[in-house]
Amino acid sequence: MDVTAHGRTDVGRQRERNEDALLILDRVFAVADGMGGHRAGEVASATALEPLAALETADLPDEDATRTALVEAVTAANAAVAGRARTEPDLEGMGTTLTAVLVRDGLAHVAHVGDSRAYLLRDGRLAQLTDDHTLVQALVDQGRITADQARTHHSRSVITRAIGVGTEVEVDVLAVPLAAGDRLLLCSDGLSGVVPDDDIAALLTANPDDDAAAAALVDAANAAGGPDNVTVLLIAAEAATGGTTPGRVDGDMAAPTAPGGPIVIRTDGPVRRRTPAADGGPGWAAQVERLSGDRGARTPATPGRRRLLGRGERLALRGLVAVLTLAVLGGGIVAGGQFLLSRAYLVGVAGDEVVIFRGFDVQVGPLDLRRVHERPGVPLAQVPPALRPVFEAGRPAADLNDARRMIEAIPLLTAERTEDGG
Repeated sequence: MDVTAHGRTDVGRQRERNEDALLILDRVFAVADGMGGHRAGEVASATALEPLAALETADLPDEDATRTALVEAVTAANAAVAGRARTEPDLEGMGTTLTAVLVRDGLAHVAHVGDSRAYLLRDGRLAQLTDDHTLVQALVDQGRITADQARTHHSRSVITRAIGVGTEVEVDVLAVPLAAGDRLLLCSDGLSGVVPDDDIAALLTANPDDDAAAAALVDAANAAGGPDNVTVLLIAAEAATGGTTPGRVDGDMAAPTAPGGPIVIRTDGPVRRRTPAADGGPGWAAQVERLSGDRGARTPATPGRRRLLGRGERLALRGLVAVLTLAVLGGGIVAGGQFLLSRAYLVGVAGDEVVIFRGFDVQVGPLDLRRVHERPGVPLAQVPPALRPVFEAGRPAADLNDARRMIEAIPLLTAERTEDGG
């Protein structure tokens, strides 16, 4: 089985930057949708693809070894993104989704974290291969809401799992036997969040040429308002001819891929080819590309959307979690904006002690959007009575360090009130 791949990425109609990234090699393919303030989302998505690219030349003797190597690559991606976020202050809090495919011996091994998707089109029928790691998908799985309700649910952009937001990551993996004529679609939620599956299937069927199909899907997302960056990667399975055909990745212009070249990650601007090597060896070809897409006239980004965690410019830190909590309660989270429950912290009360929660002090149906993250060992009785209601109600923190500082300040508050005679 041979495969060819074509990809397109576009900034969309309401974003200022493209935080998506895609990887096209001969047998390794991936889409990542980054999240983070300033340019951190772009860094997260590009960083996550580097360990995946190493699979291209890995020795994979059997199916088990392939699966193991794929999971290890995704785990390495998580460590790489988390490591940069931990050591580079400007990148703190960044993360990314990641959906990857490794083709070997007629099997497409799929690894998935987040809400970017993988689909299979076979005989004109489109099947979603991956489950979204989102709050609304959890509600659907529990039978609390229907799939149709999930499409318009006000919390549909809350993702519950992503690359780089913790020291460990849970990876969904599956293997799909490929048949000649199959087409795999990897995409960010800039497509799947606004274009219904039936329309995606119709566009793929109407455009047998993969390059044209990828362009049509991007156009459809933008025609639906283009609320987010949109990335499309199509992998076509063909009867073996004795070799593979390089794919294409398109932003402002096309760039073919070739095995053995260096990995180049672009964070802006069009794809550019480098001149062939002077020694007559293979010339450079982009293997990993971060493309900005067309940077022509765009509708200015809606400020509310840009303020969602992981999708826009930074907010005043202390107000961030409170704003997002109100957004969840009031239905103010819009399609295309994403934030992670695991990135929010608050100081509250569990039993008779003050603890640090991860998540939001919000109940959405049967789901509690918070869990105890740390128990510093501070009894509630140590908090001055007048301040206890503040912690009992939950006090939002900018990040984990901010939450820890709040806890550390409690003895000082107690001392101050003692000196004042309170």
